[in-house]
Amino acid sequence: MVTRARGQKQGVKPVKRPAPKAAVRKKPPVRKKAPVARRQQHVAVRSQRKKPTWPSVTLTPRVLNALSVVAVFLVLLGGGMWLSTWLNSPENLPIEKVVWKGDLNHLTQTELDALIEPYIATNLYLLDADTLEQELEAQPWVRSVSLHKVWPEQLIVNLEEQFPVAFWGQKHLLNQFGEIFEGELPAKAGVFPTIFSPVEKGREMAERYVELMQMLDGLGLEIVELTEDESGSWQMKFRQGQEIILGRKEQEKRVKRFRVGYMQELRAKFEDIRRVDLRYTNGFAVEWKQGSGHAGAVGSLGIMMPERLGS
Repeated sequence: MVTRARGQKQGVKPVKRPAPKAAVRKKPPVRKKAPVARRQQHVAVRSQRKKPTWPSVTLTPRVLNALSVVAVFLVLLGGGMWLSTWLNSPENLPIEKVVWKGDLNHLTQTELDALIEPYIATNLYLLDADTLEQELEAQPWVRSVSLHKVWPEQLIVNLEEQFPVAFWGQKHLLNQFGEIFEGELPAKAGVFPTIFSPVEKGREMAERYVELMQMLDGLGLEIVELTEDESGSWQMKFRQGQEIILGRKEQEKRVKRFRVGYMQELRAKFEDIRRVDLRYTNGFAVEWKQGSGHAGAVGSLGIMMPERLGS
């Protein structure tokens, strides 16, 4: 019995297929070698691309000095930033001592300490010196203030107190510079003269007061009041109570005329005089006190009669 393979027809011989040939690899074309000089040039180009060259720096003394300066600057900058941050904390280096300089006659140390206490609860770096100076100078009896910081923890306050020399009306005073400031000084009532003008020209009024006192020097008369009204008319009052009307013009000439009349005629009777009006061309008018026994003209110096007073 002959066994046939499946799918094999009878009487047909199997065909033998040739084995597949192995793939033949093609050899790459052989590159021709470049000349030696050209290869060296390519190598040099590749070397330059792979390893860039850096410029050389020569550390000369000048360069070293420049680097040293930069290093010191950076160190100082860093230190300054740290110090600024540290000082911006009020707890660091607080103000421990306040020294007051200046003569105090009308201000007390307790008042001043209480006034600056809110400002010095910090350190010198954070102290608002400008505002503190303004606060102190706003006080009536303080004329000027300057602050001096002494590091690390001391504050010096140079304070100039007002030096009054006269009253300016009822509620103000006049200092030695002719400056008007608010204040009351009952202890000096009857001691200081009273000066006033509706226009705040304290210096001019003070200078005129001094001039008038010099013009009356040697007569034993003291001016206790010198005032100007709204019309510009001046009037002064002596300590004995006599009032002298100067008017608005020729004041120096009128005072000289009064001086002559006082020395020649009025000295012995001056206690009986209530008012003298100098607003006349050739003389002045005298108003006597009631019950003094004087009437009519006083003398031959062109003195006007009392009836002409105020005309």
